[in-house]
Amino acid sequence: MAILSNELRAVIVPDNYLDNPKNVLKENCLIIQQFSYECERLRNNSSDVYGATKPVIMKFTIRVNSPVHAKEFYQRLALNGHYDYSILFNITYDANRRMADCEDGMVINGFIVGVEEVYNSMKDEDGVDKQMLLNVEILVRSTIYLGREEQNNLKSVFIH
Repeated sequence: MAILSNELRAVIVPDNYLDNPKNVLKENCLIIQQFSYECERLRNNSSDVYGATKPVIMKFTIRVNSPVHAKEFYQRLALNGHYDYSILFNITYDANRRMADCEDGMVINGFIVGVEEVYNSMKDEDGVDKQMLLNVEILVRSTIYLGREEQNNLKSVFIH
């Protein structure tokens, strides 16, 4: 198996970042190894969005250090409800291990439709798997994109 990335380019938090942006703890951020989705919207001649969003499946792979960290995704899969997930890019942390800033991101709301585990062959001194990859698929209901304005403030755009 390939060596997994330790770079904090993108993380996912199983919560809505916008509800409390200064309370994102480092231990709740799971490193995204890769993700993909395609979002198609109908637009008129003025480029205004109209009509409903076509169903979108977002797929992502995260690294978890313990099967305990995967518990949240399995519980949400079993409950068959829609939940919020925040994907944040180029995140930095303060001395208290809370998020200090991020470059941009998105908050998605949706249903987990699939979870698959892939174990790394690396083990610690006690013989426990050091890392595990979790492949997750979410049927997306809505997306809020976050980006920087000219004054360097985050601005959000809701896509439903």
